[in-house]
Amino acid sequence: MTTVKAAIDDLFNNPQLSADEAVARHFAPSFRQRVDGSWDDRPGFLARVVRLRGTVAHATVTVLDELTDGNSYAERHIVELVRRDGVRAVQEVYVFAERDSDGRFVRIEETAVTLPGDHAGRGPAGER
Repeated sequence: MTTVKAAIDDLFNNPQLSADEAVARHFAPSFRQRVDGSWDDRPGFLARVVRLRGTVAHATVTVLDELTDGNSYAERHIVELVRRDGVRAVQEVYVFAERDSDGRFVRIEETAVTLPGDHAGRGPAGER
């Protein structure tokens, strides 16, 4: 069963995996994500990952709470993204998700709160 931390580590800290391979490892073909009210399908999510991989040098995830009940998954974490230009983005993220029988995410719904020390703007690695 995948976790948000494992997915973020592979997406941003494992250069041996392509973005396609990292996404396939943790996200089902039918994957959908809602971030702060906006939905993305898997191709849109992959495109965002590819874009972020170009700007993010490293991601650190500190899990604060994590709960699994069958295929339901809930988690709260602090994520610190350091861009290649040294700018840091820090957010507390609340996640509700569903995993398939293979343990990959089918659906993630999340919202984030910007924490002090985020000098990049609203979103991860400065995305607005």
